[in-house]
Amino acid sequence: MSLRGVTLQEGRIGANVAGDSREFGIICSGIAVQDKAQLNTTYKLLRPSDAEAIGITEEYDTTNKVRVYRHISEFYRRAGEGRALHLRLIAQSFKPADMVESAKILVVEADGMISDLAFGYNPPAGYLETMADGFNSDVRAAIGPLQQFAVWTDENDMPLHTILEGRALADDASGAIDLRALKVGDATLEAAKVTIVFGQDWVYADTLDDLGKKYADVGTFLGVIASQAWNRNPGEVETQNLTDATLGVWTIGGLSNHKKYSEVFESLESLNDKGYVFPIKYQGLTGYWWNDGHVCAPIIIDAQGNMNQHMIYYSHTMDEAKRNLRRVYLPEVKKPVQLESGKLPTGMVGYYNAIGDREFERLAGNELISEGKTYTDANSDLLIAKVLNIDFGVVPTGCINEILGTINLKNQA
Repeated sequence: MSLRGVTLQEGRIGANVAGDSREFGIICSGIAVQDKAQLNTTYKLLRPSDAEAIGITEEYDTTNKVRVYRHISEFYRRAGEGRALHLRLIAQSFKPADMVESAKILVVEADGMISDLAFGYNPPAGYLETMADGFNSDVRAAIGPLQQFAVWTDENDMPLHTILEGRALADDASGAIDLRALKVGDATLEAAKVTIVFGQDWVYADTLDDLGKKYADVGTFLGVIASQAWNRNPGEVETQNLTDATLGVWTIGGLSNHKKYSEVFESLESLNDKGYVFPIKYQGLTGYWWNDGHVCAPIIIDAQGNMNQHMIYYSHTMDEAKRNLRRVYLPEVKKPVQLESGKLPTGMVGYYNAIGDREFERLAGNELISEGKTYTDANSDLLIAKVLNIDFGVVPTGCINEILGTINLKNQA
């Protein structure tokens, strides 16, 4: 017997369905630290000090002429401490396309929780920078494999988006290939799950060796993604200023050809149209922002009004909608279902529709989507094939990229 009258105990917290349970990952080429960080081993970080504890520090970067701690520290500068970042180091002999097998291990070890996985490329000393289509040839060669990797993760119920460090953009950026019109032979390569970052903190880059000067700040971009809801634009002006004058970070933005924003200004509109991600300025404001959340795919809208995932926030919307719908429908698997003449009765169709529609309403209520609708097939074969067929339609939130207006001088309002 208790004399307390009313006893309230803290309940067990289950899966995070109302909040944001995303985790993030980064694979970097680097060098092992004796008795600490090892190659081909996954480490879960929650703050920069976790990286420092395994020997990944500013000194590590400087000594080894890499940008591992740089990407981690920038991630947490933007995302804040507490965000899970899964780190995996691989040998510098591995090129970006070779990182896929290690990436598969990382996402499985992270229990499929990673929503965005970045790839940082630190070539070894003596590396010969070769170019293809206007930027580093090894980065160019990784686009197809990373898209195939993302397809593999989706097929294994771990959907994610990949973010690639676009090192060594050509000095003449005007000739860079259109990332939204890539080809494999005569076929179009639609890499909607691949974003390539070509921007850098120019002042920081200027302190590095010749190879380092051609790096791109993929960690900064990943941190911005982690800092905001998954349906938001990483270039959001109100919240995503990259510059911190107090820390001396991002005071001058540039491209990965190690040219300042002011030097490449006339090329930026073309690069933006071609799907490149880089820092920009806005007249009248102080600082730098990412230009947008482009992906390596054309913009497609079919006759039925379906559109492809042609921006990173649309990719996120599709991935997170699938994750959440899978969560609410999994409890229905293996349950007995009463049929009428071998078909789903009207009541059961409504039951399954309601499960999806409630989840869409929840996501819309959290301002993550505009709306969604569920369509259950009453003719689903639950006797032989035992497959319930459901179609889902989801409308993402919109985004203002430009405001067009007219203004005139009037003699009265």
